[in-house]
Amino acid sequence: MGGSQSSEMGPANFVKEGGFFPFGWWGMWVAIFISLFSFLGTELIAVTAGEAKNPDVAVPKALKATVFRLSTFYVLTIGIMLMIVPWQSAGVDKSPFVKVMEILNIPAAPAGVINFIVLTAALSAMNSQLYSSTRMMYSLSRGTFAPAFLGKVSKNGVPANALMLSTMGILLAAAVTALTPDTSYAFLMGISMFGAIFTWFMVFVSHLFFRKKWEETGGRKLPVRMAGYPFMTILGAALLFALVVSTWFTNFKIVLQFGIPWLIFLTIAYFLWKKGQENRQRTDFDDSSTAKQTKID
Repeated sequence: MGGSQSSEMGPANFVKEGGFFPFGWWGMWVAIFISLFSFLGTELIAVTAGEAKNPDVAVPKALKATVFRLSTFYVLTIGIMLMIVPWQSAGVDKSPFVKVMEILNIPAAPAGVINFIVLTAALSAMNSQLYSSTRMMYSLSRGTFAPAFLGKVSKNGVPANALMLSTMGILLAAAVTALTPDTSYAFLMGISMFGAIFTWFMVFVSHLFFRKKWEETGGRKLPVRMAGYPFMTILGAALLFALVVSTWFTNFKIVLQFGIPWLIFLTIAYFLWKKGQENRQRTDFDDSSTAKQTKID
C-alpha cells in the first residue's frame, strides 16, 4: 500500500509545463470565476444569524471557523493534489480525488467510496441552499415583497409553501441535466453564479452605506468589522463587477445573457409592486377619511 517515491510527484508540479501561470493572468482571472462557485454558501452565516440565540458570539465564531476550514480543506487539499496529479492530467473524466488514490495505489479508497463522499457533500450543499432559498422567500413574503402564500407556515412552524417552491428549482435543474447533458453544467452554473455574485455585490454596496450610517448615528461597536473599510469594500464590489462583465468573453456568456434580462424583470416587478403599494395606501387613507367624515356628519 502507499505510493512510490516517484520524481513526478512533489512541488515541482507547480511550475512544470508552462510555469505557475501556464495560461497567464487571463487564465487565472477566469479560474477565479469558476472557483467562486465552490465558495457559494458562505453568506449563509449572515442568513442564519437571525435564528442564533447570541449572534454577537455565534457569527464571529462561525466566520473564523469558515475561513479556517476553507483554507485547510480547500486550498491545502488542492495544493496537495497538484503535487500528485499535474494540472495537465486533471481532466473531467473522473474526480481528481479518485485519480490521486489511483496514483498512490490505495485500495482502501476505491472510486465508489470517493464518489459517495463527493455526492454526500453535494447533497449537503443542496440542503443548505434549499434552506437559504426557503428562508429568503419566506422573509420576502413577510415583508410584502413576495406573494402572501409564501409567508404561511405549517403547524410545526415550517414555511411549507416556500419550501415547496424552492424544491421545484431542484426538479427543473434535474430536467435540464437530463435533456441537455453536454451543456447543462455550464448553463446551470452560469445561471446560479449570476445570482450569487450579484448578491455578494449588493452585500458590499449595502455594507458601504450601512456602516457609514451606523457610525454616524453612534451605533454600538459591531461584533464583526471588515478590515480596510471603506477601501476594501469598494475594491471587492469593483472586482466582482469586473468579473461578471468579463464572463462575456468566456464560455460562460450565459451569466450575462440570463442575468441581465432577469435583473430587468425584477426591477420592473419591484416598481410595479411599489406603485401598487402606494395606490393601496392611498385608497386606505381615502376610505379612512371618508369613514371619519361620515361619522361626523
